[in-house]
Amino acid sequence: MQRRNHTILVSLLLLGVVVCSFSLLMAGEVTTFEVKADAYKFIPDTITVNQGDKVIIKAISIDKDHGIGIKAFNITEPLPKGKWVTIEFTADKKGEFPIHCTVFCGWKHHWMRGKLIVK
Repeated sequence: MQRRNHTILVSLLLLGVVVCSFSLLMAGEVTTFEVKADAYKFIPDTITVNQGDKVIIKAISIDKDHGIGIKAFNITEPLPKGKWVTIEFTADKKGEFPIHCTVFCGWKHHWMRGKLIVK
């Protein structure tokens, strides 16, 4: 009886190690970007990551209040002028996703666009 319990315990431990190892292999990398919002544009205007990556965007508005939105990932963050804002999410779906300004910033507001590419 004890031997059987020992075998079951060892089997469960090995299964746990395999599952944890697989999870680590499937986890993406952490990718960090600095994004500046200035004069109706995002700099850089394109961010490219791999599916599964944890994405960290450190963003700042240079000229006035702006915002950053990535609808596909439920991101809507205000960018007050001169203050760094950190946005974190996991890029869990492939595709090209628009980035837009979420705070009306003037007559060119609707042209303030960027792109997130998830490979």
